[in-house]
Amino acid sequence: MLKLALSQLRATPRRYVSVLLAILIGVTFLASAMLVGSSSNATLRESLGSTYSRADLVVVPSQNDFDVSNALGRLAGPPATSETVTDENGDPASDLGALQDVDGVAEAHPSVAAGAGLTLPQNIVDSGQEGTYTSTSDFAMVTPVPQNSAMIPESLAEGEYPAVDSNDEITVDAATAERLKLSVGDQTTLQLPAFAEDTGEESSQGLAVTIVGITERSSNPFSIGAAQLYSGTDLFSSLNLQPFPGEEAPTEYSTTADYVLIDVADGASPATVAAAVQDRLDRAGVNATVDTPDAAAQAQVGDLAGSNVFVYILAGFAIIALIVTMLVISNTFSVLVAQRTRQLALQRVLGATRAQVRGAVLTEALLVGLVGSVLGVALASGLVAGLVAIGRSFEGMAAITFAMDPVSLSIVILIGIVMTVIASLVPAARATRVSPLAAMRPVDDATVGSRAGIFRLVVGGLLTLAGVGLLVLGAAQGELLIAVGGGALSFIGLLMLAVLFVPGAVYSVGGLVRATGVPGRMAQLNSVRNRSRTTATATALLVGTTLVAMMLTGGKIAQDQADSVLGANYPVDLYAQLNPENVSGFDDAEQIAEQVAAVEHVEGALALPQVATLEDGISVFAIDPNDADTFAASLPAADREALRETGTLVAPSWVAENLGDTVTVPGASGAETEVTTHGTEASSLDALVSLETAEQLGLNPQDGIEAGISLLWINVSDDLNMDSLNELIADIGQAADITPESISGPVAERILYTQIIDMMLLIVTALLAVSVLIALIGVANTLSLSTIERTRENSLMRALGLTKQGLRGMLAMEAVLVSGVAALIGSVLGVVYGWFGAQTVFGELRVDSGLTQLVPVSVPWLNLLAILAVAVLAGLLASVAPARRAVKLQPVEGLAVE
Repeated sequence: MLKLALSQLRATPRRYVSVLLAILIGVTFLASAMLVGSSSNATLRESLGSTYSRADLVVVPSQNDFDVSNALGRLAGPPATSETVTDENGDPASDLGALQDVDGVAEAHPSVAAGAGLTLPQNIVDSGQEGTYTSTSDFAMVTPVPQNSAMIPESLAEGEYPAVDSNDEITVDAATAERLKLSVGDQTTLQLPAFAEDTGEESSQGLAVTIVGITERSSNPFSIGAAQLYSGTDLFSSLNLQPFPGEEAPTEYSTTADYVLIDVADGASPATVAAAVQDRLDRAGVNATVDTPDAAAQAQVGDLAGSNVFVYILAGFAIIALIVTMLVISNTFSVLVAQRTRQLALQRVLGATRAQVRGAVLTEALLVGLVGSVLGVALASGLVAGLVAIGRSFEGMAAITFAMDPVSLSIVILIGIVMTVIASLVPAARATRVSPLAAMRPVDDATVGSRAGIFRLVVGGLLTLAGVGLLVLGAAQGELLIAVGGGALSFIGLLMLAVLFVPGAVYSVGGLVRATGVPGRMAQLNSVRNRSRTTATATALLVGTTLVAMMLTGGKIAQDQADSVLGANYPVDLYAQLNPENVSGFDDAEQIAEQVAAVEHVEGALALPQVATLEDGISVFAIDPNDADTFAASLPAADREALRETGTLVAPSWVAENLGDTVTVPGASGAETEVTTHGTEASSLDALVSLETAEQLGLNPQDGIEAGISLLWINVSDDLNMDSLNELIADIGQAADITPESISGPVAERILYTQIIDMMLLIVTALLAVSVLIALIGVANTLSLSTIERTRENSLMRALGLTKQGLRGMLAMEAVLVSGVAALIGSVLGVVYGWFGAQTVFGELRVDSGLTQLVPVSVPWLNLLAILAVAVLAGLLASVAPARRAVKLQPVEGLAVE
């Protein structure tokens, strides 16, 4: 069997080109999806997860809550103390011990940080440059080093890390060192967060330190607007105990921790340690989870938009690639084996058994599947690696990382081989079931009235109806697997029905070329004269264009919906709390807003006066609803309408739930008034009331409770990236005369999420472009093979008087008709499937964000027109080579071809 299979491969290699291309297309898609997944994990590790990527485990609060972060920091270890943690009943939890005491934990290091001013070198001060913290210092975030320096995510570029117990050693990040011309061994000063009382002048108080090392710049998108310093714990303690203006020095350390790094002891099982740490957290009533760095990073990306959409998209892409691979390989191999039915029958006449014929076909499939799968994985690896390299060269996308999983790629190769063998089973069995003489007779085309046509009509119709039902159900319930399964069933059903409607569609469109004369009329008639040939030629392109149109439609809708969902959750980019000492009235706040609006990359700034403070310390700000429409236009309409209702307070949902349906707001002269609460999914907003509501409460929005208490809403331009964000924070701080600590907001999350989506679409779009090229080559090969099979009939038409030019025109128009109709049908199907996929992924997200569940359709018209144009051009080009061969062959020679 192996010898027979190898002889077939050597004798007629051109016949296997179409199968090889089909395998190459499918495996390239599937392998690329795997590579995108592994590369995305590596990218997340370089960006969001970079701060804890080198720890064994990480403890992350389950919700963005100050109390949880504070309790987590106190439970982590020094300088925290477990005595300050309470259990679920509010009783001291001193008996629980700290995380440091859990068996198997070598170190539990909380991510605490302190702000300070890094003194500018004298030459920079002399040049007139002012700092971002004070006039002579830049804002810096100081983090204590852990006992195990291997957990520090930023590698050393030069020098060493500070000693754990040092009180005068620091490291600075490479960007700061380059900007301030600092080197290892230089001495500088950290200015403390305290100012001289009454005079308003900066205090000369500071701590002398020595730079002992320079670290790489953190790729964490939230480490913005500050120099990044590491220090010993003693130095950190000195900074952490310093008072702010008008405050007494704290008697204990600030323990608010965004996360806790866990170093697992040698010989201990990370899974066992994670379970023990989780148990300690649960018993202490701390709402936090223990996970690996990769899993924590994945969860963090999911939280950016309220759900792990990124993972869903990757999973859906991989499943779709697998289904399309099976369809393309099965269809193409079926055509190949069907073309060899007479040859296989002749082998049986000459003595070959059914088992030998079947074995030879399966061996051919195995060899072709192996070659195509290996080539597909190699092509995908080179393609994704090249795209990642291109992406890294773009500004602000340096964190993109290429990574491959050899095990996953090996599985992809195995899948390609198995699918190819499975695809050859049915055609091989069909060829061996009939008698040799029957197999050598012509096979009738499937029509609506034939037995084969009725079978296709019934089975294909049932699959289509069942698939559409599942597709609608999955989209309505947001169940991706149900929707993908329904889409696959419906598409298989449509492919079964293709032989019944594709030739008719080509014939109908062919009426456009009848006016060209005999070549046009012959091209139209050929579309229905051999329905199987027409369908086989069109199906390959139909599958390819459906997938391409689906991904392009889904990608466009995903971009639009990502903007809508992110906008609904984060309607304002940045918030800045103004310094009361610099604002004597609301007019001053509005003047500062104008200064901030003039900063580069700032599109607008709006000052909001604080008009009330609720009993639980929640600040209430007043805003003109018309300004909300302008500055928070992406906020759901229901939220903006609620803001217009007098006597309504709009607050984030978690705040509104705590407040209840109504809340008492303290008004002027100690009066109290009840207002209705309205929850919004925009978690970054403060509690808001309209100007009319504030006046109804007897509050003067122009003065505020205290003259200088005001908040700035700031929106930034779309072209802002992570690199520019650092500079923007500093510029806003200087314009508003505030420190970067007073500026917060979700803009970093929005930029990061946008970059991730752009990266994915860049990879997918380029992948689709290459796949379209491969698919079109396959179509050209199929058309060429079809023309070669028709050598005798083409020669007969030449003998009956058809000119060479007429033969060229007939073949060209036939190819254009088949390709154009296939691309048109595929584009329509792709738009439908793409919309259903987007509805499945984004429907619930829109509801969670306060939007309607129905996802608007976004049709990429220009892209679809380009697909149609390329398909028509490809069909035209595909006819050139076979037409040249056909016209060169003399009619007598062509009629003699067997």
